[in-house]
Amino acid sequence: MANFDRAFIDQVLSSTDIVDVIKEKVNLTKNGANFKGLCPFHNEKTPSFNVSSSKQFYHCFGCGAHGDAIKFLQEHDNLTFIEALTKLAQAAGLELPEKTKKNDAHYNLFISNKLAADFYSRALKNNPKAKTYLESRGIDQDMVDVFHLGLSNNKWDDLTNLFAKEKIMNNAVEAGLIIKSNNKTYDRFRNRIMFPIRNSTGNIIGFGARVYNSEDGAKYLNSPETKLFHKSFELYGLYECKKEISKDKSVIIVEGYTDVIGLYKSGLRNCVATLGTAFTKHHFNKIKRYTNKIIFCFDGDTAGKSAAWKAISNCLTELKDEIQLSLVFLPEGCDPDSYVKTDRENFDNLIDNSMPLSQYIIEYLKSNKDTNTVEGKTSFALEAKKVLDQMPDIMYTDILREEIQEITGNVIPKESQTSNNKEKKTSSNTNQEFDIKELTLLSLFIEYPRLVKEFDCKNIISETSLKNIYDIITEEINHNKNFTAAHLLKLFPNNETIKTIVSFESNEKSEDSARVTIKEIFHQLELSSKEKIYFDLLNRYTDGQKLSDDEREFIKTFKK
Repeated sequence: MANFDRAFIDQVLSSTDIVDVIKEKVNLTKNGANFKGLCPFHNEKTPSFNVSSSKQFYHCFGCGAHGDAIKFLQEHDNLTFIEALTKLAQAAGLELPEKTKKNDAHYNLFISNKLAADFYSRALKNNPKAKTYLESRGIDQDMVDVFHLGLSNNKWDDLTNLFAKEKIMNNAVEAGLIIKSNNKTYDRFRNRIMFPIRNSTGNIIGFGARVYNSEDGAKYLNSPETKLFHKSFELYGLYECKKEISKDKSVIIVEGYTDVIGLYKSGLRNCVATLGTAFTKHHFNKIKRYTNKIIFCFDGDTAGKSAAWKAISNCLTELKDEIQLSLVFLPEGCDPDSYVKTDRENFDNLIDNSMPLSQYIIEYLKSNKDTNTVEGKTSFALEAKKVLDQMPDIMYTDILREEIQEITGNVIPKESQTSNNKEKKTSSNTNQEFDIKELTLLSLFIEYPRLVKEFDCKNIISETSLKNIYDIITEEINHNKNFTAAHLLKLFPNNETIKTIVSFESNEKSEDSARVTIKEIFHQLELSSKEKIYFDLLNRYTDGQKLSDDEREFIKTFKK
């Protein structure tokens, strides 16, 4: 993080009541001098999330989450430090100093992405062929303006020259707009329709890019992972549609940029799309902040059905009783964009009569099984138990278990509490929300094992189970030059966390680019580790505990 004006940060925090900030996101009740509620960072039935108005501090005794108002907005709303600071400053009627803005690396990346988006926008206006292509897809000028669509020209140095002129080339490289390799510098995106991707506050964090007049290269490209952009966490269209999602109290999840734009144009403005990845629990936890009713809309082909089960599987551990999940499968050969244009009435009917999650799970598990036979019932029960064991201990799970037991005529037991010690050591926290940076780090080490020896991450990975997996990966790589992900999966075939790490898409195309990403993540985690020490010390200090001279000096000199 940057060298911020500590006095200004203190002024913002002193002008902010943390209880008011958190009450907008969490139901809090008075509990003596403090407030208490259900923790928003993990599933729980008994409130263990405490907020202190006098200390301006929150702490969960269940999962350990803690911090001030800035930290809460960062963690809960997935904001950068400067975004959270800006939000609180605006609420307090305070203006961020220019020095604070310029000193923040995230702010500089936002500026770089905005500069690129404006350049792409101008390029589209000057290209009749690209505009004609968009019109043929039903994307008119209104939609171009709403989603700030643009065009990367068929050149290698458009943005390179622009950022060189602005003297911010390093920012462009860090934002993933420019590639620097083998002493050559060139534009990442060329000859593509550009879809700016915004976060929930409207800042551009990355780009999706689609070919439009050539079959060369991949159909879609995304920005690489950066400080701002993690595609397994972000949803296209959320910023443009979040008000309508909250108003309509539902959201439609689709799979493509043009699907979002097509539905938006048709008047269905409560839709978002993943960014070329499966729907993850990070997506789920983000969208449920806006609505409790989530409708997945998939193509009816084999790929669509496969994507549906993967999305549901990724959400199982995060389910809550108040969340309603349902699914829609379009006729084979149709996608949301085309179907809503040609048969709006039927599309609306499918959405209104979407399949409840419980029905989908049961039908999926029953497929290709004859549940009228002992063999079929046994196979069904075994598969059902695997699904139920992934789900949290909530009322919904209990009722679904009863529904499944009616089919089998037998009791489906809950997950056994005993397991192999070594397996348990690395998978004890599978259901919790891991830091996406730590997951990315481990996935890159598995993908590029030679890089393990270049970085010592022992003290910067915070989650115990991930630290254990890192130790295992390091040990295996040191003893096996031919180490691969398959080797790790063979050692731990039932470890869901390892499966998650292995299946995590890094989007890195070479060892060099992976090395750059690891360096950045290492730096961020190192700073996060120091920040945790800061908050722990601050908590001890506010509780009246005596600190050493070194600890007091650390608090005094710590820079967020």
